[in-house]
Amino acid sequence: MFPVTCIPAPASQWQRVESVQGSLDLTAPPPVELAARFQGLNLFDGAVYSMDRLRRRPQLSLDCRLGSYFASMNTNEMLEIELLAQLPSLRGHSTVDFARFDRRLELRNASMSLHAAIGVATLVVCDTEILLGRLAPKAMPHRSGQWHVVPSGMFAPPYSIENAVSVELREELGVDLDPSRLYFSGVGINLLNLRPEICTLLLLDHSGPFRLSDEFLPGLTRIPLTTEAELIHTLGLHAGTISPAGAAALFLGLRLLKKLRP
Repeated sequence: MFPVTCIPAPASQWQRVESVQGSLDLTAPPPVELAARFQGLNLFDGAVYSMDRLRRRPQLSLDCRLGSYFASMNTNEMLEIELLAQLPSLRGHSTVDFARFDRRLELRNASMSLHAAIGVATLVVCDTEILLGRLAPKAMPHRSGQWHVVPSGMFAPPYSIENAVSVELREELGVDLDPSRLYFSGVGINLLNLRPEICTLLLLDHSGPFRLSDEFLPGLTRIPLTTEAELIHTLGLHAGTISPAGAAALFLGLRLLKKLRP
C-alpha cells in the first residue's frame, strides 16, 4: 500500500539509537548548482549525510558520507518527480507494459551517482496518543497535505542521531528530548526516490501544548492509539495521503511500541 520498504531494528539495538551509524567518509563533496527545476524555492545547500551502503550484519547500520542538500535534490528528488510525472503512461500490469514504462524513466536508467541524503523521522507517542502533521508545500509541492510524523528532518552534522532528533523536536514541537525515552525502530527506504530514513520512537511524558513549525501545515493532529488496520481506515492512509518516510516511521514505531508495551 505504501512505496517504502522497512527493515525493523533488532531488539539489541532498540535502546542504542546511535548504533545505526556505520562508517563515515568525511571527504568534502564537490560544489553543485541547484537544478533549474528547483530554482526560486529559496532552498539552502546545507551539509547532510548521504548513504553509501546499508548493512544488515553484524547489525543494522548505514555507512555514510558527507553530502549536500542540493546534490540530493538534483538526483534522488528528481527521480521521484520523474517517476510521478510518467505514471500516467503506465497503462497495464504486464511485463511488457512495465518495460515500456521503464524506458520513459531516463534518470533511473542513467549511470548517475546518487546522493541519497538520509532523513531522521520520529514517531512521538504521548501516553495513548500519537502525533501527526500534514506537510507544507516547500521543495516538493506534490507532498503538500500528506501525513507525516513530527518531528522529522535531514541527518546533518554533527554525526549523532540523538542530536538530530533533539534539534528537530525542539524546532518542530518546542519540546526538549529525554534520550532515555528514545528508541531506534528501524530503517525505511523510500522507493520513489531511493532515500533512506532512520526511524525512531519517542515516548513523551509532555502532553502539550506543542508549537508546530512551518514545515507543516497549521494544526497538529493527536490520534488515539489503535490497530494498524483501524488507523489506516480512520485516516484514509494510502500511497497518496502519507509520505513514504512518514509511513515507515509510523508503522515501524507502532510495531516496536507493541513489543515495549505488550
